[in-house]
Amino acid sequence: MYDDFFFPYEKAKLWTGNMVLLSLSNFLLYASLYMMLPALPLWMVRHWYCSYAEAGAAVAVFGLAMFLPGAFNSYLIDTFKRKSVCLVAMLLFVASSLLYPYVATVGFIALVRAVQGGLFSVITMTTGSTLVIDVTASRRRTDANIAFSWVGRFGMVAGLALGIYIYPYWNFHHVVYTCVALGTLALLLILAVDVPFRAPLRTSWFSLDRFLLPRTLWPALNMMMLSAVFGILIAHIYNELFYICILIGFIISLLLLRYVLSYASGRSEVELGQAAMIGGLLLLAFSNSLMNSYIAGVLLGTGIGTTVSRFFIKMISLPMHCERGTGNNTYQLMWEVGMLSGFLFENMWTESHPDTIYWICIGICVTLLLMYEFFTHPWYYRKMEEKQ
Repeated sequence: MYDDFFFPYEKAKLWTGNMVLLSLSNFLLYASLYMMLPALPLWMVRHWYCSYAEAGAAVAVFGLAMFLPGAFNSYLIDTFKRKSVCLVAMLLFVASSLLYPYVATVGFIALVRAVQGGLFSVITMTTGSTLVIDVTASRRRTDANIAFSWVGRFGMVAGLALGIYIYPYWNFHHVVYTCVALGTLALLLILAVDVPFRAPLRTSWFSLDRFLLPRTLWPALNMMMLSAVFGILIAHIYNELFYICILIGFIISLLLLRYVLSYASGRSEVELGQAAMIGGLLLLAFSNSLMNSYIAGVLLGTGIGTTVSRFFIKMISLPMHCERGTGNNTYQLMWEVGMLSGFLFENMWTESHPDTIYWICIGICVTLLLMYEFFTHPWYYRKMEEKQ
């Protein structure tokens, strides 16, 4: 960072040692979290003979619980060492995963999920919204936020594929232990990060700072629709190769954003992304072929990656001075809430109407696109003009 001061026209390095450690930790943390999503509801239904709706509700509590510590975020970050807050939250998050095989009721599963949701909220706030910014040169912070979020998305899909693959061959205990191992590795990587010293500040106990940014409301609502479709797919499709195809689609969307859409408008990215998603969903709705489902996975990965990247950029460019961390944390919260809402909806809906789920997803995508075209896109540019 001192180099940026003395040589302001040299391009600062993005992938420093600290950035690599934080990104790898983020990948492992998301893989650990998302491994449980396909396995936990199935285990609950088979172990306790509860309904899929009850199992989905117990799992989805996680999303609501992420909002519980939010008002204290600013106090935690300004009063205590940021790295220490992250390490304590991560240690408790990993340790609490060990409780899953030993709880006795669906209610206790919901309680563990609620505790983990609160802890995960603190972890994502301290890493993506704080530590990544602290260890990156000021001119590369947008790039760092984008790269860090992409690594998390790859971790999500890798965790889903791994969880679906190993659950039929291992018992649920081994899935839990694998999650704990991945979380422990993520914790060890955070230990190795060198964070610049920040003097503690006196701040109020409650604040929206580093919690929610109302200014990003409309892009956040659009993005929640996208993550709801992703959550529906997670609850509906149990095929590890499908998620590997989504991973391939993510890579394709990165290449498109880098080499094809780098000078295109945000509107073009969202239109292309939704077209790809609708195409993938139509393939799933009209065909039972495995090959077509894999093609659909690639299309869905391309569409999700392209669209969510544009919404993320909007949510970190809208904040005013010193609000970047709050915008980033708003994105994290809204993504998880949208995804788990879709996850819960699928578990409740398909018990009575299993054949309509893809058409519901298509309806969500069409609504998202119309809302973006006629409201969010012009609203965003008005807000950016006011900001300048």
